[in-house]
Amino acid sequence: MIPGGALIRLAAWYLVLIALILACFNVIVYFTLSQTLQARVAADLEAKSRLVMASLATSDAAVAPPQAVGDTAYGDTFVRVLQTTGKVPTIVLNAPKIDGLFDQDDNAVARAEVGLTTESQDTAGGQLYAIRTDPVKNKKGAVVGALQVARPISWIGDTLTRLERQLALASGVGLILGALVAFLMALKSLRPIQRNLKKQREFVADASHELRTPLTLIRTNAEAWLRRAAGTPQATYAQHILEEVDQLNAIVGDLTTLALADARQLRIERRPVELSGIVRELIDHTAPLAEERHVRLAPELNGGVQVQADAIRMRQLLLILLDNALSYTPEGGEVSVSVARQNGKAKVTVADTGPGISARDLPHIFDRFYRADKARSGGDGHIGLGLPIAKWIVDAHRGDIQVKSTPGVGTRIAVSLPAMEEEPWLLNLP
Repeated sequence: MIPGGALIRLAAWYLVLIALILACFNVIVYFTLSQTLQARVAADLEAKSRLVMASLATSDAAVAPPQAVGDTAYGDTFVRVLQTTGKVPTIVLNAPKIDGLFDQDDNAVARAEVGLTTESQDTAGGQLYAIRTDPVKNKKGAVVGALQVARPISWIGDTLTRLERQLALASGVGLILGALVAFLMALKSLRPIQRNLKKQREFVADASHELRTPLTLIRTNAEAWLRRAAGTPQATYAQHILEEVDQLNAIVGDLTTLALADARQLRIERRPVELSGIVRELIDHTAPLAEERHVRLAPELNGGVQVQADAIRMRQLLLILLDNALSYTPEGGEVSVSVARQNGKAKVTVADTGPGISARDLPHIFDRFYRADKARSGGDGHIGLGLPIAKWIVDAHRGDIQVKSTPGVGTRIAVSLPAMEEEPWLLNLP
């Protein structure tokens, strides 16, 4: 089964990619059309300017428009001709005349006087116009005037606005279809991973199952050898074999747990569980081991902290944390365990005074088979499955697990679980 979170994240990335492609396409289409329309208007104005220029009569110091020019002589193009040889430019043609048009083009006229062409825009009568200003020269090449031609271009803005709406509508439909495509692409991309994970889980489950029988036989034979060799040096060897078999059985059990958890075949039987009672039982269970290692156990248990949980899994979780702390705490160190209610959460904290975990290793401690530095891995019998199982148990109970560690000082693991409502009779528990 493909994890839903991974499928959604990958589909989201594909959708983002599709959205970026659509956005780039829209920008390219918009600006291409905008530039094309403006270039067409500029080319039309240039052609009209040449046409009008050819009809002008010039002398050494004057320019004269064609005879009998009416308001419709130039179609939808507005033309103004100025004579610039005097102190002030004089209008000799303005057809058809629109109030306000060309009023802001003094700078363009000044540039025409020195032989430069200017393209500009102006607004008149609620319309936007594109304006081209060219110098008018006589036969000797001297500038005697300025020719201005203008055309309304508000239709370009209207066209681009309609294009924006159409692109927005098309993009919306594209994103809906893109979401479907992204989901199908993500599903297809994850299928090989799904098959590999399924094969891996099946292998782990099958291997764990097949290992149990030979391990049981080895243990039975080792126990028989230990009984026969009682009081002889061979009894030590038999005892070592039993210890290693127990270690292997624990590993096989962890592998089976993770394989079943991955396959979602482990059921969580929730019922009210009092955490302090479980911790107290585990402390009594691990006290001989702590005493053997000269490690002090410091419990701080507050009664009345209940959670809706699987009692067996809660015991497994707390045993993993306590066993880890005892394994990594040196002789003369201390392991503290506390249970308390904080802000509607049941909080269990296990802290040790061991070597700690480096900042490099800390992000990986919940990875399967990950081993931290040698200070926390040598000769402890752990292969890196305990904390991944602990995290799975916490996640299955909608809880949170946090680890803080300082190298050379110790490690603190805090588990938060949703707490049940307080019952008055529980408040009197020790």
